[in-house]
Order: sequence, then C-alpha cells, then structure tokens
Amino acid sequence: MFFRFLILFAMVPLAELWLLVWMTQRTSLAWTILLVISTGMIGISLVKWQGMKAWQQVQADLAAGKSPSQSILSGVLILVAGAFLLTPGLITDTTGFLLLIPQIRRWVAAAVQKRFVGRVVRSAQGSVWVSSFSSRTQHDPLSEIPDTAELPNVRVVNPDERKIDHS
Repeated sequence: MFFRFLILFAMVPLAELWLLVWMTQRTSLAWTILLVISTGMIGISLVKWQGMKAWQQVQADLAAGKSPSQSILSGVLILVAGAFLLTPGLITDTTGFLLLIPQIRRWVAAAVQKRFVGRVVRSAQGSVWVSSFSSRTQHDPLSEIPDTAELPNVRVVNPDERKIDHS
C-alpha cells in the first residue's frame, strides 16, 4: 500500500507537469495560467456551496434521528474535491470537478463504504471477545440491577439494509 501511494505521489505531479507543458505548447502560457486559475476559483466556489449543502444535510439527518454517515462521507469527498481543485493541474482539477457531481460522488462514497466495511468485517472475523467473568462462577452481573432501573435504549444498525432495528 505504501508503494502504491509513493508511485501515485511521484507520477501524478509528473503527468500534471507534462500536461501543462503540452497545453502551453498548443496554446500559450497566458491561456494555460488563465485556465489553471479559473478552474481553481470556480471549483472552490462550487466546493463552498456544496459543502454548505452537505453540512445542512448532516444537521437535518441528526434532527430527524437518522445516521448522518452518508452525509458526512459526502462532505469528506467534497473536501477532497476542494483539495484536488486547489492543486494546480488539469488531472487533479478534472478529478475534483468529477467529485462535485452528486451521482459520481454517491458512487465513490458507496465504493469507499463497501471497502471500509469489508476491511472492518475481515479484521473482526479474527477477533474473539472473552468475558471478564469466569465460567466457573455463577455470578450474573445483570441480577444486581433493580427491577425499577431504567435500561438503556439500544439501536442496532445494519448498513446493508439501511434500516434501524430497535431492540
């Protein structure tokens, strides 16, 4: 994984530089600079607008009692798009603008979420939870709770079904 990032961080700037030189040769230095500056300014204004919409969606999800995970992930991708748009270059600008398209952002968010959930499930499969109570003792910690005590409300969220099961 480290070497993939190393290659990525080495190759993308080289490709960006080559593309900017190629564009300058085809047009002019002034047009190339104007394009880089204008895409950055337009992109940042779009990032600000969509970022505010994502923040409002997070607040609406929280107010409705829904999980804001999708809205938060969308906001993170908008932030990544902003970082790409601030980086001078045509490849990063194109990637940033693509991430600002809601349909593409949803697709990327679903792919990121699927990969993350898969990694968590794979790492949890090898984990074993061991109770701190010995199997030799018959002590039940729940028996110490009085009947009048208010038990916590537990919600189980299944990310595959996108439904909340109240137990």
